[in-house]
Amino acid sequence: MAFSPRICQYKRVFRDGDVGCGVATVLVTAGTIGRGGGALAGCAAWNPADPLRIHVLKNSLPPLWLRRFRRRHALELQSHPQLPDLYEQLTQPIPPNLVSLGLAWLDMARQAKHLTPLDPTRLTRWAALPPVWRALIQPQGQLWWVPYRWGTTVLAYRRDKLDWQPQDWGDLWRPDLRQRVSGIAQFREWLAISFRRLGLSINTPPPWPTDDLKAQLQTLHQQMLLYSDKHYIQPLILGDALLAVGWSSDLLPVAQRYPQIQVVVPPGGGAIWADGWVLPSGQSLSAGLQDWLNFGWEPAQTASLTAQGIAWSPFAPELADYEFFLPMDTATEAAYQSLRRWWAVLPPVGR
Repeated sequence: MAFSPRICQYKRVFRDGDVGCGVATVLVTAGTIGRGGGALAGCAAWNPADPLRIHVLKNSLPPLWLRRFRRRHALELQSHPQLPDLYEQLTQPIPPNLVSLGLAWLDMARQAKHLTPLDPTRLTRWAALPPVWRALIQPQGQLWWVPYRWGTTVLAYRRDKLDWQPQDWGDLWRPDLRQRVSGIAQFREWLAISFRRLGLSINTPPPWPTDDLKAQLQTLHQQMLLYSDKHYIQPLILGDALLAVGWSSDLLPVAQRYPQIQVVVPPGGGAIWADGWVLPSGQSLSAGLQDWLNFGWEPAQTASLTAQGIAWSPFAPELADYEFFLPMDTATEAAYQSLRRWWAVLPPVGR
């Protein structure tokens, strides 16, 4: 696919700390919260147990969670900037005690035998978890993943540069947005948006209206300035893109920092993304880890997650308004891959 020649400039837009390739380590104990490996007063006296080694996606947990949980256990929390970095932790000879993993990575991790199954009877609110979660995360009757937050695909736009307000996925096809849209490099998301515009579910089984889908996708491709999972936000901040399509976990924090950027959840919503906890192969669910899983599901903690304004808890009623990407059967996978190969060789815009 075509990428903007300004990609190197886009990498420099964010302020220090907004994006990066490093790994931040935060040690959380009874006494203090510190960055790095410095000495922390009062740790051994208060909690002689080894700290829980948990790896998470950067900025995915409310700071209030850490302040509250440190009263119960010591934590060695490492944050990673990208989801692939977290998957990589599962392949290490000595993995962390617990890892945050995106739902889209679950099947791959399970099939590669990187995970240890969990016992749902040790989760105090398991019976209250909406059935859609239990059906999704318990294939073959085993639990492999415990959700703690979710969001959806959204639109973000420059309200200081547009004299109209985007409201619907169909606005992406407006002629005045030609080469002014940036977005994630995920074909299934663009296919889902095209399904939505045709009035279909994002999980519509084949046979698909292939000619109609190709027409939608080809026109939408003409609107694109940049496809990139890592850098699609930068052209929106620069003003090169007027509208961006991405995950709420990315775009809502940006809108909080930049008042000229507004986020819209189109009617009918987008596809759900979700993050949850997995137990790496060779690890066991200690009492401390069990406490951490149940802590994240406590009503007080789910309320603080929602108040952060970036994601919803697994118990949020808004879940009923959106769709998960369901696993594809053989026929759906074949139709999807055929369409994806066609999309991947579309000529760059402007040629």
